[in-house]
Amino acid sequence: MLILGAGAHGQALADLVAETAGIEVTGFSDASPALRGRRVLDRPVLGDDAAALEEFGRGGFDAGLVGVGNTALPARHRLWELLERVGVPAPLVIHPRATVAASASLGVGTAVFAGSVIGARVRVGRNVVLYSGVIAEHDSVIEDHAYLSPGVVLSGSVTIREGAFLGAGAVVLPGVEVGAGAVVAAGAVVTQAVPPGRTVAGVPARPL
Repeated sequence: MLILGAGAHGQALADLVAETAGIEVTGFSDASPALRGRRVLDRPVLGDDAAALEEFGRGGFDAGLVGVGNTALPARHRLWELLERVGVPAPLVIHPRATVAASASLGVGTAVFAGSVIGARVRVGRNVVLYSGVIAEHDSVIEDHAYLSPGVVLSGSVTIREGAFLGAGAVVLPGVEVGAGAVVAAGAVVTQAVPPGRTVAGVPARPL
């Protein structure tokens, strides 16, 4: 497997993959010229994204994941489209110490870290990050490219729209929607709908 991005999130993703049976990380890509040709976690950085993906056609790897994190959220969608365009499969990766209900569904390219709990009938899209300790309770929906930081709690029947970001420890109360591309600051408690693209913070969460 190739991981697109050799920074902190990419390395965390590599460790997650290492704990998932049957998947091996063969290398990283990264836009930084300083990393090209170097090794990260004892794996090679194969060049920028386009150069590294050329190895797919040569049999250098058979799958890929987006490994850029919350410091480059717009790039996550772009890199996902690049994987799709090249035809690189993206596996669903779930830590063995995460709990996923039998009735939940999760999309390809999604990463579920240790301690997360995905409840009954929860639907998770593609290329989603559910970091350590995320709790998504029954009937919640998390759309493509959303990023949930450690300890986020969705209290049931919550909707997280495409590309939204929730900071560490944020809580969304039952039935509330967070709009596409919205940002919820760490520790916020969201009691009412957050419009698309809006940033909210505080208890209760208010627009910034």
